[in-house]
Amino acid sequence: MSKERGTPTRRDVVASGLTAGGLALAMPVWAADAVPDVVGKGRRWDADVGLVGEPSAGPGYSTTMVRGTWVHATRANLDYALRLLDTGDAGARARAESVIAKVIALQDVDPASLTFGVWPYYLEEPLAKMAPPDLNWADFNGARLTTAVNRHADRLSPDIKRQIAVATGRAARAIVKRNVGPSYTNIAAMGGRVALIAGELLDAPDLIAYGRERLQRLLDHTREQGSFNEYNSPTYTIVALEEFDSVLSYARDAAARDAAEALRQIAWQVIASHWHPGTVQWAGPHARGYHDRTPNEALDAISARIGRALRPGAPNGIAPREAMLPCPEALLPRFAALAGAESEVRQRFIRAADDTASVYGTTWLSREACLGSASAEGFWVQRHPLIGYWQGPAAPAVLRVRCLKDGRDFASFGMVATQKGPRVLLSAHPIAGSGDWHISIDRSPDGTFKGQELRLRVVLSVAGARAQALGPYAVRLSAFGWQAVVHMGPVLWDGATDKGAWRVSSGKDEVYLDYVVPLGGTIAPTRLGPTSIPLAIELLPAAAAPSTAAVLVGRPVGGRRKVSWGGLDLVAPVAAPPVQERIS
Repeated sequence: MSKERGTPTRRDVVASGLTAGGLALAMPVWAADAVPDVVGKGRRWDADVGLVGEPSAGPGYSTTMVRGTWVHATRANLDYALRLLDTGDAGARARAESVIAKVIALQDVDPASLTFGVWPYYLEEPLAKMAPPDLNWADFNGARLTTAVNRHADRLSPDIKRQIAVATGRAARAIVKRNVGPSYTNIAAMGGRVALIAGELLDAPDLIAYGRERLQRLLDHTREQGSFNEYNSPTYTIVALEEFDSVLSYARDAAARDAAEALRQIAWQVIASHWHPGTVQWAGPHARGYHDRTPNEALDAISARIGRALRPGAPNGIAPREAMLPCPEALLPRFAALAGAESEVRQRFIRAADDTASVYGTTWLSREACLGSASAEGFWVQRHPLIGYWQGPAAPAVLRVRCLKDGRDFASFGMVATQKGPRVLLSAHPIAGSGDWHISIDRSPDGTFKGQELRLRVVLSVAGARAQALGPYAVRLSAFGWQAVVHMGPVLWDGATDKGAWRVSSGKDEVYLDYVVPLGGTIAPTRLGPTSIPLAIELLPAAAAPSTAAVLVGRPVGGRRKVSWGGLDLVAPVAAPPVQERIS
């Protein structure tokens, strides 16, 4: 195969066929096998290695592989093996068992190692070369192995079932040793399931007890907090839901099953209450998301559970990574339409001893548009602390607030906000104890980060988006019958009022309103003097008249200042409060 372009050669096409089970030798494996694959991933079989390959996503979390390098990913190969097993074909089963065995062989099996029970991302990048190893791969790959043996126990050979049991046992021991807390929602759920199922496979009462207790701890914590701490996530709420479904489908322990069912009901309440039928989007705010628009994987996972497709061109048969249980019947109408012309959801996501410091989410939904914000949140690349949608001709318009340093999301800035209906008042400020692009992996020992420029950005993403100044302190971002009017307030940066400036610009299918600050080479958020960038946003039909109210600010007192606009009031930090730790 041409590794640069990912194009199969004739040799690859011939070699990719299976010799058993009647699968055609002259067709590429991804066509001949007729195996539903992970949506959005182009899998390629590498006959020389005996695994599927793919271009790496490049430097990001943990991996140092250059973007586009041809790699053989452990998790993707276990997904592929599950698809092969799902066909029921004998030849496909033989290949699946070979793939599973090859992936299991990459697990760290040294009990004295810090990464015992963990897998690397890629065959080409051993754990020792990762920066650092991702301990979650004990959970993610362990989950896939337990699914393979649970879903296909009657078809797998005794030898591969034994290998899976031993490998998941090692993964479970790594999970127990790490003992992630319940604030890390998806890993808390996944690790509990892996430990529980591994314990049942190996007849290990201590692992069963640990898995049971971990699920119960997650349930107790979620009820006490008000929601999952990885709140309202189009990615990880689905991952957690899959784990609860799997416990209910495969586990025998009654107490663990009871906890999983209660957690499953919570997950569906989160999804249904934030679903926006008008745009077919998962309304914000989102604690963790990898895409501005709801990804097809999430749409299809919900579709399969509510019994109807949510997007045009969706496959007729969804091949789940895990077990699937249907959406609770009482919630099904919520995916078809709102109960009324407008609604507003306010929910506590993270509970603090002083409730004024708790994180609440507010989501406004109408038939055509929605807008959500978090009362306090950081600008890590996965966070969507303010995001809105409205109908567009091909894809929904997306409105977001971000903070960028030299073009990349900057995790050491955050915002506080208050919202009423489609109107949000917010103020951005520095954060202590976070990282640069990531919230923890790339923290600075002295709190200083390299940078030439910082931008607080309000962006409208949709073809045909336009920006128009409405005066010196207001800008309209508009498209397709709706407008987001941004009202800028008096900015403090390091104690001064003239360090930056507001600018309007545009990109491909996007318009931006940025507050731009030159940094001169470095930024140390915790050493900045009083810093606060206030603004207000209202989401309106195009014909509606925007507010004429100004954003008003008070003098800084005790590290905070009052911000007001149009009946909304906010007490905003002007110094760097510590980030709320939720990700282990």
